[in-house]
Amino acid sequence: MKKLIWFSLISLFFISCEKEDYLIPAKEIPNWLKADIQKQEQTIKDSPQLMNSYGAWLRYKWQNDYYFEYHNDLSSNSPKATSSDGVTHIEVWDANTDYYKEKCCKVYVWKAPEARDY
Repeated sequence: MKKLIWFSLISLFFISCEKEDYLIPAKEIPNWLKADIQKQEQTIKDSPQLMNSYGAWLRYKWQNDYYFEYHNDLSSNSPKATSSDGVTHIEVWDANTDYYKEKCCKVYVWKAPEARDY
């Protein structure tokens, strides 16, 4: 019984630590994105078999602003860079854009349970 308790505590510790490694503080997430994440989480809760379980929001820095990209391996849509104010500006897949060449500082904002690392 002691082994089971220790194993559970250690597992919980590692799961908790992993999540902290890629999430940004809630105060740094724009309201439009918070609403989308809440919607995604509810969809996953209601229907975990849907593609929402494989998505992730990432944040990049470009030209002194933050841009957010939604990635999902099961979606046929290419990610688009959306600025902090919620305006979609750039097609991410186009390697000829300044954004694609210059963006930096990738950090996870939110990651669904089945999402891979991007």
